[in-house]
Amino acid sequence: MANNENIEKFLSSCDELITGKFLVAENKIQKVLGLLAETPEVYSLVAECMEHFNRDREMGKAFVQATGGKFLCIMPDEEFKIIALVFCTLADINVGKINFMEFVKRFFSDEGDNPYKRFISLMIIPFRNLIAEAFGYPKIDLASPKPEKAGETQEETKPEDKQPVYMDEEMANKILKFPTVRNLNRVDSLVGLEKLCVVCQRICGQMLDELESMRRDSHTEELLMICYAIIMASADQDLDMLRALTYGLKYASKGVKSIKYLVRELEENIERYINALEDND
Repeated sequence: MANNENIEKFLSSCDELITGKFLVAENKIQKVLGLLAETPEVYSLVAECMEHFNRDREMGKAFVQATGGKFLCIMPDEEFKIIALVFCTLADINVGKINFMEFVKRFFSDEGDNPYKRFISLMIIPFRNLIAEAFGYPKIDLASPKPEKAGETQEETKPEDKQPVYMDEEMANKILKFPTVRNLNRVDSLVGLEKLCVVCQRICGQMLDELESMRRDSHTEELLMICYAIIMASADQDLDMLRALTYGLKYASKGVKSIKYLVRELEENIERYINALEDND
């Protein structure tokens, strides 16, 4: 069995989404994506699944309108497609490409179940379980949504014991790596980072719209992957990763006129923020 604290934190974030309330689900989705981005093993697994995943075709097959007008979610049989499909869906929800409330009500109201509970059952639990199984962790089901550890009951796990999502000392230390911001060792120096990340997610959402309307080839798929990685880095408020991926996108997107100005806008927002940090030092 894998013994990796980051994997356990990621699975715990999935469990929080599974057992949480619908009203806070979008915040929990953001946390899942953020922890996925900072867990190399999970990130690599998802990236491998995405390599052989035709996003448009599989999304079209999964979210359908049946005869009579009823909307359905039909999950794929292949495990790698489940992981890739759920990841793409969560990323689209996170950047606002999918209206979460309308999406759940439309595609998960079948058979009289609670739509959110059905969304969790069909999409999130299989996604969580496949990743858990890949690293030797136990599966869960709706009847027992969180696996117990030795000597621990579910009642003993208190909400106040959970790690904060943003701006704790550990997160700040991870962000401050590049020489340009290395000497900024106070958390209050990063005021405005959350706003920057929201802007970056919005810009990437616009780029995804443009890229998905283009002819699909290996180059387009690479650009899509970089955009999704930037979205995850933004969700995690990882300034280092966000900046590095933006540089990569700048060079990888040369010659792609449809996103030229969006890439420039993304880069300018990040550089403006970095310069502001240096000026305040």
